[in-house]
Amino acid sequence: MVSTALYSRVVASFGAGTAPAAVDAVIELARCFGAELQAVLLEDVLTLALSEMPAPRTFDTRSAVWRDLQPTQLHEEMELAASLLRRRLETAQAIGVQARFTVVRGGAAAALVGDAQADDLLVIVEPDDAMARWVQPFAGLLDAALAAPSTVLYLPHRGRTRDGPVAVLGSSPATRELGRRLAQSLGAPLVAVEGDAALPGQTLHALLPLLRARRVRLVVCERAALAADARQALHEAGDQRVAVLVAPESVRG
Repeated sequence: MVSTALYSRVVASFGAGTAPAAVDAVIELARCFGAELQAVLLEDVLTLALSEMPAPRTFDTRSAVWRDLQPTQLHEEMELAASLLRRRLETAQAIGVQARFTVVRGGAAAALVGDAQADDLLVIVEPDDAMARWVQPFAGLLDAALAAPSTVLYLPHRGRTRDGPVAVLGSSPATRELGRRLAQSLGAPLVAVEGDAALPGQTLHALLPLLRARRVRLVVCERAALAADARQALHEAGDQRVAVLVAPESVRG
């Protein structure tokens, strides 16, 4: 993190149901960082396969009912998602953001993190369906991102993206400097987290109520702050509408 630009590339994953506001938030991040945006649309291979079976049905968690799976409808939804994402990226290019678009069916984790570099920002956009956060392809995608050498941003589907301060959870000077530069790039205030937050052993889970009370939109933390169950910690932060930027090992040292 010694170059003038904070990140050279923003690599973001999107599902077919990603809210337009989440796409716009990622575009705004790339613009603030002066970085190239690589958008990856993930097609749900499992759902497509199930739809080809005789009389397929799926449980709709939003309405809590079972519904029939229609292959034609699924393909139309995915085509619509790709079209909407392309149009938004065209708008991003019009304001000076260099953007590339890829559709991936299967191998989502490899497509997103396979060539990840230390100066990339991997953005994992949370699905709006709570159940989808725990199953494939999203669960594997998140695990792969956390194991990559890049910085990872977990973006809640309902997160505050245009207002609120940035906070830092971590004891190393490098992590604090990352938080300072991030806040500067976003034009956001940097706030101190009270309650000995910088001491070793403090976790994101324990400090979420304080972060929510301070209306923090993004917290920079070290991997250790996620504790043993990183997935659970990030999901909890998403429920509180707090985005989490996980510093890579090279920054934590």
